[in-house]
Amino acid sequence: MSQDENGASVEQYGQPTWSGLITWDTEGALMRYRVMAFIVGVGLVLLVFVGMPLRYFGHQKIVVQVVGTLHGYLYLLYLVAAADLGRRARWRLGRILGVVAAGFVPFLAFYVEHRVFQQMQAEHAATLDEEATGLGGQAAGVTD
Repeated sequence: MSQDENGASVEQYGQPTWSGLITWDTEGALMRYRVMAFIVGVGLVLLVFVGMPLRYFGHQKIVVQVVGTLHGYLYLLYLVAAADLGRRARWRLGRILGVVAAGFVPFLAFYVEHRVFQQMQAEHAATLDEEATGLGGQAAGVTD
């Protein structure tokens, strides 16, 4: 956790918290997306690297049936979370499609989630800087 100029702790933008998951803003959408990306990524890794070998080499279908079904339903929630984040962050269609496709390739969801998180933090920091310089100039009485 970082600290502000007064030494108080400040939550990192997009850091998952229980209360943040239910906020209906861009930060809440980012948190929901991050959680769903992790869940879907873990499910896909389990399905591909545990379930499929057990099915074809161990002749055990139960893991694929359970994990595959769960992954399918959770992927739908991942799509909703990604679409919500894309709408709130005003992403272009190509970026949304790239994020959505990350749920198809094992380990790619983790990489894409990390990149999205970094980009959203940078965009948030830039917005805060713009607001600070804009308000700072007005507060100091600087006029054109």
